[in-house]
Amino acid sequence: MGEENQNTSDEAFIERFVRLSVSIVVMVPLTVVVGYGGWLLLSITATLGLYDPETETGELLRKRLAEWPDRNREVMRTDGVAELPLKP
Repeated sequence: MGEENQNTSDEAFIERFVRLSVSIVVMVPLTVVVGYGGWLLLSITATLGLYDPETETGELLRKRLAEWPDRNREVMRTDGVAELPLKP
């Protein structure tokens, strides 16, 4: 009976380890691509002279997107006390 519990425990650990590994391998690149992909796409289209959208205040959207991670870092440094910028 002890050996059976050991096998079940090992299988559960292996399953959790595989799920964690897959999550890291999939989510980290996906987060980077999605997070910086918009800025990269807008920068490429602006360079080619195709599309360079502006915000309501007249700022270039690609510049706002490039600043977005820094603004979020500032909020994280305050442990979430500062107001989170909801829009890029």
